[in-house]
Amino acid sequence: MPCSTRNHDSGNYVAGDLGKRQLEGEYVGMSELSKLAPDLVPKPIAWGKLRNSTLAIYFLIIEFKHFVPGLPDAAKLGAKLAAMHLKSASPNGKFGFHIQTYDGARIQSVGPDDSWTSFFSKLLAEAYRQDTETNGTWPELQTAYRRVQSHLIPRLIGALEADGRKVTPMLIHGDLWDGNIGVEADTGEPWIFDCAVYYAHNEMELGIWRAERHQMRAKAYRREYLRHCEPSEPEEEWDDRNRLYSAKTNFMHSAIFPGSPARLS
Repeated sequence: MPCSTRNHDSGNYVAGDLGKRQLEGEYVGMSELSKLAPDLVPKPIAWGKLRNSTLAIYFLIIEFKHFVPGLPDAAKLGAKLAAMHLKSASPNGKFGFHIQTYDGARIQSVGPDDSWTSFFSKLLAEAYRQDTETNGTWPELQTAYRRVQSHLIPRLIGALEADGRKVTPMLIHGDLWDGNIGVEADTGEPWIFDCAVYYAHNEMELGIWRAERHQMRAKAYRREYLRHCEPSEPEEEWDDRNRLYSAKTNFMHSAIFPGSPARLS
């Protein structure tokens, strides 16, 4: 979806049934995030269907913010993002979200699940399915993906829920690349928008910052966040988890843009 707020416009428009479902999910998600962090997430004002249009076109209007070019301050973003995560609580104690949300224009698997290991496995499976649907089967990638599902996820993500450990579901933005973060002109404060929310392991939020195509690869962003929200145990496996979490965003990018180099990441 276009980041229209960056262009000094506070509205998004998407046609058809996809637009209806996509913008409803974003409106509900942005509303939840804004309640948690009104100093980080612009308040959504309304969403609905345009009346005087021959096509079924849906709109989303969000509180206006005047942004300037540039990346956000790592310390400010890390502190505010961690505070938002820590303040959130899943209403049913499960991972996922109560209505369908979208990563850009692509559906993502957000059905409720008691286990983060199980939820992440399904989240990644749907992203991989869409990547394959767009780009076709790549035998070497298929072999690696199957190994990830059969061995790596149970071992690496399963460790978070082993030996009495528990992952607390926290509400994440879900698509927090630099194009969905603005710097306010008057204050220099960061604001986030164009969400793809679901309740997740909070570390999932940072996987996208590892992607080679994004500008927020600097370790300072992850380091500042971790100052306020420490890595889950096993702490020594944090970087391995971060690398695995980045696979979801790479699959989704490849699904949206055929031939994307993200498929090689």
